Amino acid sequence: MSQPSTAFSELEGASRTRRALPPVRWVIAVLLMLASVMNYVDRQALSILASTIQQDLGIDDAGYTMVVQAFLLCYAVMYLFSGRIVDRIGTRLAETAFITWWSVANMFTALATGVFSLALFRSLLGIAEPGNYTASAKAVSEWFPAREKGIAVGMYSMGGTIGAAVAAPLVAFLALHFGWRSAFVFTGVLGLVLAAVWYVVYRGPAEHRLLGDAERRLLESEGLLRTTVSAQAGAVSRAPSGTNQPNSPLAWRDLLALRPMWLVLLARMLTDPLWYFYLFWLPKYLQDERGFSLADLGKTVWIVFLAADLGCILGGWLSGHLIRRGVDPVQARLRVMAGSAVVLAASFTLPATAGAAVPLAMASLFTCAHMAWMTNSTTLPMDIFPVRAIGSVQGAIGAGSSFGGFASTAVVGFLVTHYGYAPVFRLMSVLHPVAWAALAMLLPRAVRDFRRAV
Repeated sequence: MSQPSTAFSELEGASRTRRALPPVRWVIAVLLMLASVMNYVDRQALSILASTIQQDLGIDDAGYTMVVQAFLLCYAVMYLFSGRIVDRIGTRLAETAFITWWSVANMFTALATGVFSLALFRSLLGIAEPGNYTASAKAVSEWFPAREKGIAVGMYSMGGTIGAAVAAPLVAFLALHFGWRSAFVFTGVLGLVLAAVWYVVYRGPAEHRLLGDAERRLLESEGLLRTTVSAQAGAVSRAPSGTNQPNSPLAWRDLLALRPMWLVLLARMLTDPLWYFYLFWLPKYLQDERGFSLADLGKTVWIVFLAADLGCILGGWLSGHLIRRGVDPVQARLRVMAGSAVVLAASFTLPATAGAAVPLAMASLFTCAHMAWMTNSTTLPMDIFPVRAIGSVQGAIGAGSSFGGFASTAVVGFLVTHYGYAPVFRLMSVLHPVAWAALAMLLPRAVRDFRRAV
């Protein structure tokens, strides 16, 4: 008769020890953010060193364009398959493999001797990098309650803009002091260290030995973890809902039949091109139309991306606040996205402003609003679909987004070349309102039908 009470005493002592530890889920959120930072640093390294590498390896602009397109094509295609890999082998192994692969591919870039070897190594980078975002979405689905999902997604989304900001000074310093090849080796090594840390730290909730009592109760209340204690055995038994075990991804026919997924995919395909414009065209616009020098860009453009960081966190916090007040998660995301759409509808006014400070401030407002939109649109599938399907669903949505960005680059280039920037800003004024109207009319019913079917 003493065995059960002894077991309970040991369990109680272990619980007291765990209570002093920080919430595991936020440690995981920080690791996901760091993974996104490294993802963008490795991606941006080539852009920062493009002129230097072209001169050293004798690559003309057409060759450099081929290298970039090779990366983008692999990135877009592999977004679709990376999600299925995450669902099949589990979040822990998948994210470890993705970070390791892209870090090694980044290091291989240091071995490039010409346009074809450079294109090959950047293609290898493009194969692995989208997996970071499908694995991150899966991890958030496994660990975070609905009211916190938006903030967690905002954190790893923010990691990308931090990485873009950090890459320039870091890569330039390494290239200037140790040669351009050292920049790829050093950043690749940092990625390998992060991959090792992730592999050691990450487990599903049911498997994590550092899970504290308060966090366990929270996850149980949200259905992310079910724990029972057997008095006879004196042991803790956790149900599979909180595990990180591999499972078979959805069959293609089942994935393609998910109407809510298609609605979110089309909304992302329509609206993500705005972010691609601010990433790739804003500096050129400020120089061509506003008279910014290269030094001016270095001093000011970071403000736009800082505003984007704030949008990531603000968007997640606002929808989480609504959920805590009892609003349905899907409706909470749509309400925040409605506010973003209203702000972005004013994009057409930016070219008409005078001076330098006002357009910069407006660009900052618009990137903030867009990232609030993107954080919530990324979180929507986590509110709708079961954890086991998240990798495949996010992969399909990410692929659609990437192809939308790929196509929009050509459209923007054509408009700027033949008509200037004003038509581009007018076009950006309608993207989010149209996407939001479609989601508001069609998504709630599609979600109800999906939930009844399952």
